[in-house]
Amino acid sequence: MGLAPDEAMVVFPLDLFSVDSDLSPVEKTIDQFIAGLTKWESAITGKTRIKPAKVMATGRDYEEALTNMNRLFLKNMWGDGLPLLPPTEPRVKWILKGTDLSPDVETGRVLVQGRIADVETIAVALGMAGGRPEYLPVLIAAMKAILDPDLRHQRWTSSSCSAYPVVIVNGPIGNQIHLNSGFGLIGPDSRHPAGGIIGRAMRLILQNVGGAFPGSGTMAMFGGLRHTNAIFAEDEAGLPPGWEPLNVEYFHYPEGTNTVAAYAVSSASNIFRRAQSGYRASIQEEALDGLYRIAAYMKSPNVNTLESYEGPPGILLISRVVANQMASVGWTKDSIKEFLWENSKIPLSDIERTGMMGFVKASPLEKTLRDPWPLTSKPKNLMLVVAGGAHPTHAYWMQGAGHEEMPQSRKIELPANWEELLKEAEEDS
Repeated sequence: MGLAPDEAMVVFPLDLFSVDSDLSPVEKTIDQFIAGLTKWESAITGKTRIKPAKVMATGRDYEEALTNMNRLFLKNMWGDGLPLLPPTEPRVKWILKGTDLSPDVETGRVLVQGRIADVETIAVALGMAGGRPEYLPVLIAAMKAILDPDLRHQRWTSSSCSAYPVVIVNGPIGNQIHLNSGFGLIGPDSRHPAGGIIGRAMRLILQNVGGAFPGSGTMAMFGGLRHTNAIFAEDEAGLPPGWEPLNVEYFHYPEGTNTVAAYAVSSASNIFRRAQSGYRASIQEEALDGLYRIAAYMKSPNVNTLESYEGPPGILLISRVVANQMASVGWTKDSIKEFLWENSKIPLSDIERTGMMGFVKASPLEKTLRDPWPLTSKPKNLMLVVAGGAHPTHAYWMQGAGHEEMPQSRKIELPANWEELLKEAEEDS
């Protein structure tokens, strides 16, 4: 956060801030508060960057050293509970082949603790997660997007809301690094390992650099999908004629540009798009029924609906089969968004009944109340992405985290040796 490394601090047990906690430790340390506020001066002058010393793990052989390293990392709360690869100098140097940037180039402060993530730090995390050099440009771009102040990562990563980042990749790079855009989109897949590895590296950065450790740096009660977050490519090859990919339609990049888009979500719901077997309907009727079901899932009085009014309420994923069926009967991205925006509005009486009206009344939005209340100020704010298995019966609604965050996008910068890296990757596979 820009504070001095030796800033005066008063440390309390976490329980102090829990429900019905004992506040007497505050009274007992009031003199420390007063001294810190009135007498403290930093001993550091000028701009100082502290780089921690390297860690050594030893053993009788490589296997024992690796086991000892993982135990050490868990003991120091540097791990995520799954085995990590050692970020040795040769491994990190190999990962750094994926960028032309100098290792000490800073990408930003990772909150809540505000430590600086530079290119080398990002490469270390990717190496520990089992990454490859060709994954590094995506991870660097993703971290730049996540650390943009308008995405407010310090709020959703530390919140009790259990939010996690979603990163959507557009452009040729998705296919080049075998990033998944189809079946098993967010889950583990031996043919498409890049998403889980990049997402895991992101979590290690948010935890180890930003201090988002469960129960202290982050109060996320359930922490869903935090091992790997959600990193995938849009199924651009499956887009219907006339439908633009997300980075063109939403962020206005030239078509074919390699980009990432980042947003924070707090949950995901699988939505049946078709009726049960035996129900016969035309494609037009099925499309309309499916959109009504999607709107019903979106229509929920929650903090995201009320706080992120100028941003998207979430991300809607539909498969290439669904997209092309809907396009065949005249639906476009814009008309789908218009329909969902109109049919997901929430009566103010529902917001009042659920006790959520306080979020509206505590904001400038109270002056422009509409009944029913739309999820977002305009239909174009909705994020619609074509991705997932080539199947006609499901959609996926990823509800926004609700901390007034705005989606961010960054161009992926490829190194001069990109074709060489891809050739090496193909030989390894």
